[in-house]
Amino acid sequence: MTTTTWGFKTPAIPQSVRKIYHPRYRNIFSFGLGNKNLWGTETLLGDWDGEHLLIAKDFYPAQYIEERLDAGDTNPYSHNPKAPTNMNLLKTLRHFGQLEDGFFQNTSCNFLYISACFLLRNDGLKRGDLPDAQHAFAISTPVVRFTMKHMPRLRKVVAMGGHASRALRASWLFDEIKSRKLSYFEVSHPSRALSNINRYAEWLPVFESRSATPR
Repeated sequence: MTTTTWGFKTPAIPQSVRKIYHPRYRNIFSFGLGNKNLWGTETLLGDWDGEHLLIAKDFYPAQYIEERLDAGDTNPYSHNPKAPTNMNLLKTLRHFGQLEDGFFQNTSCNFLYISACFLLRNDGLKRGDLPDAQHAFAISTPVVRFTMKHMPRLRKVVAMGGHASRALRASWLFDEIKSRKLSYFEVSHPSRALSNINRYAEWLPVFESRSATPR
């Protein structure tokens, strides 16, 4: 049984978010976990006061939550520390001196890690294209906007992977990024098989002093 606990800075989550519904997905709040975090990846990088917002495609499927509950996990809505995505992401941030090599607090790391799709796929698949992806991303847009609104020090938005970048560009979130004069970057998803040289080259502009405006 897993009993790991984390601190959270998550603001009060409105009922409108808790009630978002799609027949081929599950809203994490439908599980009745009592979780305080809005995003499962807040347990890895969950600093709402951070300057960087990292956006991937989605969290794990609903099946992942069910399996962890069956295994007696008391914190099923949390990141998998052994997942290549998370390991590669931390490795990259440490390469640029953004995180300490050893222990760091998820709530004071200067990064918030979320997904373009808030809902958890519930179609029996663990990988591949999301079902009815365009609609799922669209109804998740207000959750991403809620997140951005509650990051008072936000300066940089990083879309990790083509799915996340296309979801942002297809929504009014991209106009909001521009209107707020936030720096915007697109990099490969951390799970993509890249050499360290190529991965770091993609991330280098994020941590250079100059800003990047959306195009």
